[in-house]
Amino acid sequence: MDTTLILISMIIALAGFTQGLTGFGSALVSVPLLSLLVGAQTAVPIAGIFGWIVTFPIVWKMRHSIQRKVGLILFAGSIPASFMGAKLLASLPSHYILITMGLVLIASSIHSLRSTKPLFQKTSVPVTVGAGFTSGLLGASVGESGPPVIAYTSMQPWSADEIKSTLAFFFMLQMIGANIGFYNEGLITAEVLDYVMSAMPAFIVGLAGGMIAYHFMQKYKIDYHKIVHGFLLFMGIALVFKNVSF
Repeated sequence: MDTTLILISMIIALAGFTQGLTGFGSALVSVPLLSLLVGAQTAVPIAGIFGWIVTFPIVWKMRHSIQRKVGLILFAGSIPASFMGAKLLASLPSHYILITMGLVLIASSIHSLRSTKPLFQKTSVPVTVGAGFTSGLLGASVGESGPPVIAYTSMQPWSADEIKSTLAFFFMLQMIGANIGFYNEGLITAEVLDYVMSAMPAFIVGLAGGMIAYHFMQKYKIDYHKIVHGFLLFMGIALVFKNVSF
């Protein structure tokens, strides 16, 4: 078997495991690693297709925990930003945006790790729309739509099931537009589809493993919120270091 295909399958398995465990993070894991093998123009649509597919079993399995109203408001907030983002942010250096987002993630994660209470006691429609809008802007301008909504949901007074399922529900809706965009731009090529089909078994194994691991976390009462905020803190630090020029 082709070495590149083996490595792609391993990366997709890891991405599936991450998404199955936390409800997010497949693209954050897979895009940087895939880009080293096949380049960004191939890596991003591969991650986009798998990132969309992975949401369906999670949404179905956890459908009773989804905060549908919040998920739909987030999605509604992201729609205009998805169309406006490229034009509004065309003149702004993307690394400044990502550094700012990294600092926000670091601050919010440290606060949440140290605090014993959620930052928000109830859902605010304006804040929810703002989180969705910010997600759409970042997704349209720098391809990083996840951090705002991940941080927002993790600050709610929700259970682990509600956070994970609502994130999956939001990303399921948002990725429809993203994949249509990839198709319209000619990025979903025969090569991309070949890689997706070849890596599908690894993806299924990784996703199943992540969902099983999540089940055991809940069974043994492992603190899901600390894991999520620890991951967000790592993401924030990585974004800052990646985009600061020394």
